[in-house]
Amino acid sequence: MSDAGLLIGWNRVAPGRDAMAVELWAEMLAYLMKLHGEGQVEKFEPVLLGAHGGALNGFVLVRGTQAQIDRLRNSDDFLVFNVRANKALDGFTVVRAHYGEQAAKILRLYSTV
Repeated sequence: MSDAGLLIGWNRVAPGRDAMAVELWAEMLAYLMKLHGEGQVEKFEPVLLGAHGGALNGFVLVRGTQAQIDRLRNSDDFLVFNVRANKALDGFTVVRAHYGEQAAKILRLYSTV
């Protein structure tokens, strides 16, 4: 059961990098589908946000166990993806996400500190 995740987000395509961003999007989805098919992540969900005036216009939420997420985040393939995404996307970010018992643990810690 997943209790960890990654939010891979972006603001917008960097000027002049449209083709690179479209290629990167396709490669990222294929990569995540492969990881899912191999059982290396539990699931992933791409999300595009409607206009809201903020600096986050889309993200992919990847879910898995803490060990799966750690392996993904530290893999050479993911590190290369990060470098390429930083070249193609303004506001690119990767943020750890917590679910279930991990989220409950953090909330318990928050209430005691």
